[in-house]
Amino acid sequence: MKVHLIEKSNNFKKLEDGTWESSSWKLDEDTANKLVGGEVYFHRKKEEASFYGGTIMGYRIEQEGDHQGLIVLRLQPCNTCRNVRTDKCGWSTGVKVIENG
Repeated sequence: MKVHLIEKSNNFKKLEDGTWESSSWKLDEDTANKLVGGEVYFHRKKEEASFYGGTIMGYRIEQEGDHQGLIVLRLQPCNTCRNVRTDKCGWSTGVKVIENG
């Protein structure tokens, strides 16, 4: 699976193991599980190519604060996930999940 996300604030954090965490996303845990091993593409706008992305290595569920219950993705950056476009169809609240392809 692949996921395209709208990320306007560059909310990424480098972890000690060299992977990165993204902002929190409104995804259900079943979808997050299926995304592990897939690719993530971050866009500033739906119609723009991705500016960042990588392979999804895992996720965690935010446990407290304003983002409690949201999914935080852990990724390994990959240059092939930059400058990728997707069509305008299939977006829902800044998230577009592609199950095949």
